[in-house]
Amino acid sequence: MDLKEIRQLIKMLDDTDVSEIEVCQEGSTVRISRGIQPTYMTAPPQHYMAPPQHYMAQAPGYHGAPAAAPALATAETSSDRGNAVVVTSPMVGTFYKSPSPDAAAFVKEGEMVEKGQVLCIIEAMKLMNEIESEHSGRLVKILVDNASPVEFGEELFLIEPV
Repeated sequence: MDLKEIRQLIKMLDDTDVSEIEVCQEGSTVRISRGIQPTYMTAPPQHYMAPPQHYMAQAPGYHGAPAAAPALATAETSSDRGNAVVVTSPMVGTFYKSPSPDAAAFVKEGEMVEKGQVLCIIEAMKLMNEIESEHSGRLVKILVDNASPVEFGEELFLIEPV
Protein backbone atom coordinates (compact mmCIF):
# COMPACT_ATOMS: atom_id res chain seq x y z
CA MET A 1 0.00 0.00 0.00
CA ASP A 2 1.49 3.34 -0.99
CA LEU A 3 1.28 6.76 0.62
CA LYS A 4 -1.44 7.96 -1.78
CA GLU A 5 -3.76 5.09 -0.78
CA ILE A 6 -3.13 5.74 2.92
CA ARG A 7 -4.02 9.42 2.48
CA GLN A 8 -7.26 8.42 0.76
CA LEU A 9 -8.12 6.18 3.74
CA ILE A 10 -7.47 9.05 6.15
CA LYS A 11 -9.69 11.36 4.11
CA MET A 12 -12.48 8.75 4.06
CA LEU A 13 -12.16 8.32 7.83
CA ASP A 14 -12.53 12.09 8.38
CA ASP A 15 -15.93 12.08 6.65
CA THR A 16 -17.40 9.37 8.96
CA ASP A 17 -18.02 8.68 12.64
CA VAL A 18 -15.59 5.75 12.52
CA SER A 19 -12.69 6.23 14.94
CA GLU A 20 -10.39 3.44 13.72
CA ILE A 21 -9.83 1.37 10.58
CA GLU A 22 -7.40 -1.43 9.77
CA VAL A 23 -6.66 -2.57 6.23
CA CYS A 24 -4.70 -5.72 5.32
CA GLN A 25 -3.50 -5.95 1.74
CA GLU A 26 -0.81 -8.13 0.11
CA GLY A 27 0.83 -9.08 3.42
CA SER A 28 0.98 -5.54 4.84
CA THR A 29 -1.34 -4.01 7.39
CA VAL A 30 -2.21 -0.37 7.97
CA ARG A 31 -4.17 0.82 11.00
CA ILE A 32 -5.48 4.38 11.16
CA SER A 33 -7.10 5.74 14.32
CA ARG A 34 -8.27 9.15 15.33
CA GLY A 35 -6.71 10.85 18.33
CA ILE A 36 -9.94 10.66 20.33
CA GLN A 37 -9.33 10.62 24.06
CA PRO A 38 -11.21 7.92 25.95
CA THR A 39 -13.81 9.07 28.43
CA TYR A 40 -13.99 7.52 31.84
CA MET A 41 -16.98 7.45 34.15
CA THR A 42 -16.10 7.95 37.78
CA ALA A 43 -18.26 7.66 40.84
CA PRO A 44 -18.58 10.70 43.05
CA PRO A 45 -16.24 10.56 46.04
CA GLN A 46 -17.61 8.80 49.09
CA HIS A 47 -17.04 10.75 52.26
CA TYR A 48 -16.87 9.03 55.61
CA MET A 49 -17.45 11.24 58.55
CA ALA A 50 -15.96 9.99 61.79
CA PRO A 51 -17.99 10.48 64.95
CA PRO A 52 -17.10 13.69 66.74
CA GLN A 53 -14.33 13.45 69.29
CA HIS A 54 -14.82 15.30 72.56
CA TYR A 55 -11.81 16.83 74.26
CA MET A 56 -11.49 18.88 77.39
CA ALA A 57 -9.26 21.92 77.20
CA GLN A 58 -6.15 21.84 79.39
CA ALA A 59 -4.49 24.75 81.07
CA PRO A 60 -1.46 26.12 79.19
CA GLY A 61 1.78 24.58 80.37
CA TYR A 62 0.03 21.56 81.93
CA HIS A 63 2.04 18.41 81.21
CA GLY A 64 0.15 15.85 83.28
CA ALA A 65 -2.10 13.06 82.05
CA PRO A 66 -4.61 14.08 79.39
CA ALA A 67 -8.07 14.94 80.62
CA ALA A 68 -10.74 12.29 80.18
CA ALA A 69 -13.34 12.90 77.51
CA PRO A 70 -16.74 13.78 78.94
CA ALA A 71 -19.24 10.93 78.93
CA LEU A 72 -21.84 11.26 76.20
CA ALA A 73 -25.44 11.35 77.34
CA THR A 74 -27.35 8.18 76.48
CA ALA A 75 -31.00 7.27 76.73
CA GLU A 76 -30.20 4.66 79.35
CA THR A 77 -27.44 4.70 81.91
CA SER A 78 -25.57 1.59 82.94
CA SER A 79 -27.52 1.47 86.21
CA ASP A 80 -30.81 1.33 84.21
CA ARG A 81 -29.51 -1.71 82.34
CA GLY A 82 -28.83 -3.81 85.41
CA ASN A 83 -26.76 -6.84 84.48
CA ALA A 84 -27.91 -6.83 80.84
CA VAL A 85 -25.32 -7.72 78.20
CA VAL A 86 -25.03 -5.39 75.20
CA VAL A 87 -24.93 -6.92 71.72
CA THR A 88 -23.06 -4.60 69.34
CA SER A 89 -22.83 -4.48 65.57
CA PRO A 90 -19.75 -6.25 64.20
CA MET A 91 -19.86 -4.19 60.99
CA VAL A 92 -21.23 -1.17 59.19
CA GLY A 93 -24.45 -1.88 57.32
CA THR A 94 -28.24 -1.85 57.42
CA PHE A 95 -30.07 -3.49 60.35
CA TYR A 96 -33.04 -5.78 59.62
CA LYS A 97 -35.24 -7.44 62.27
CA SER A 98 -36.54 -10.13 59.89
CA PRO A 99 -35.30 -12.17 56.92
CA SER A 100 -37.74 -10.42 54.56
CA PRO A 101 -40.16 -7.48 54.78
CA ASP A 102 -43.23 -9.70 55.14
CA ALA A 103 -41.66 -12.23 57.55
CA ALA A 104 -41.89 -12.20 61.34
CA ALA A 105 -39.04 -10.66 63.33
CA PHE A 106 -36.26 -13.00 64.45
CA VAL A 107 -36.79 -11.94 68.09
CA LYS A 108 -39.11 -9.68 70.09
CA GLU A 109 -38.56 -7.78 73.31
CA GLY A 110 -39.28 -9.92 76.36
CA GLU A 111 -38.62 -13.23 74.58
CA MET A 112 -36.03 -15.75 75.71
CA VAL A 113 -33.08 -16.19 73.34
CA GLU A 114 -30.57 -19.02 73.18
CA LYS A 115 -26.86 -18.80 72.50
CA GLY A 116 -26.38 -19.09 68.71
CA GLN A 117 -29.93 -17.93 67.89
CA VAL A 118 -30.17 -15.39 65.05
CA LEU A 119 -31.11 -11.96 66.40
CA CYS A 120 -31.04 -9.89 63.20
CA ILE A 121 -29.46 -9.44 59.79
CA ILE A 122 -27.00 -6.72 58.88
CA GLU A 123 -26.72 -6.08 55.16
CA ALA A 124 -23.25 -4.97 54.15
CA MET A 125 -22.21 -4.61 50.51
CA LYS A 126 -25.25 -6.61 49.32
CA LEU A 127 -24.39 -9.51 51.64
CA MET A 128 -26.85 -10.55 54.35
CA ASN A 129 -24.96 -11.30 57.58
CA GLU A 130 -26.86 -13.11 60.34
CA ILE A 131 -25.98 -11.82 63.80
CA GLU A 132 -26.26 -14.55 66.43
CA SER A 133 -26.60 -14.21 70.18
CA GLU A 134 -23.50 -14.99 72.20
CA HIS A 135 -25.57 -15.32 75.38
CA SER A 136 -28.72 -17.07 76.52
CA GLY A 137 -31.24 -14.92 78.32
CA ARG A 138 -34.22 -12.60 78.03
CA LEU A 139 -34.17 -9.95 75.30
CA VAL A 140 -34.70 -6.75 77.29
CA LYS A 141 -34.59 -4.17 74.51
CA ILE A 142 -34.02 -3.73 70.78
CA LEU A 143 -32.05 -0.49 70.47
CA VAL A 144 -32.21 0.00 66.67
CA ASP A 145 -35.13 0.59 64.32
CA ASN A 146 -35.72 -1.78 61.42
CA ALA A 147 -33.99 -0.90 58.12
CA SER A 148 -31.80 1.74 59.75
CA PRO A 149 -28.07 2.14 59.15
CA VAL A 150 -25.72 0.94 61.89
CA GLU A 151 -22.05 1.58 62.56
CA PHE A 152 -19.38 -0.81 63.78
CA GLY A 153 -19.71 -1.20 67.54
CA GLU A 154 -23.17 0.38 67.70
CA GLU A 155 -25.41 -1.13 70.40
CA LEU A 156 -28.18 -3.29 68.93
CA PHE A 157 -29.73 -5.35 71.75
CA LEU A 158 -29.78 -5.70 75.54
CA ILE A 159 -29.93 -9.29 76.81
CA GLU A 160 -30.37 -10.15 80.47
CA PRO A 161 -28.46 -13.42 81.06
CA VAL A 162 -30.18 -16.27 82.89
